[in-house]
Amino acid sequence: MSRTQRLVFLSIAVVIAVVGVIVLTTSGGGDEEEAAAPGPQAAATETPGASAMETPEPTATPKPEPPLVTPGKVTKLRFKQGDTIRFRVRSDVADEVHVHGYDVMKDVEPGETVTFSFPADITGIFEIELESRGEQIAQLRVDP
Repeated sequence: MSRTQRLVFLSIAVVIAVVGVIVLTTSGGGDEEEAAAPGPQAAATETPGASAMETPEPTATPKPEPPLVTPGKVTKLRFKQGDTIRFRVRSDVADEVHVHGYDVMKDVEPGETVTFSFPADITGIFEIELESRGEQIAQLRVDP
């Protein structure tokens, strides 16, 4: 084979490769949105030794812990009306935690943690305090 023939074959191979890449990228199986966010139609990947009928078990996404409020600083909590207000309080003394405006109260023991959860149905800015100590430990803001 002569040098000219080799160059012609090489040029043809390059053109075929470029055309193949263009065809694959333009007919990539749908919209970019579908590729970025696979829906239920996405195929499950097989693990070694698994049959074609098995699907991997979904893993649960752990819920984040609610914010922790402790004495010594004023923690700012912010929610939207309609949300569920969730937070935890850990105290170094026995006292009653009082959410003003909502009139939600819970006792807390030294070193223990209490969890609050209630609907955000009143808008405004509210003080959360250790009642007997008179110490503000958090500020609750509920936006409309």
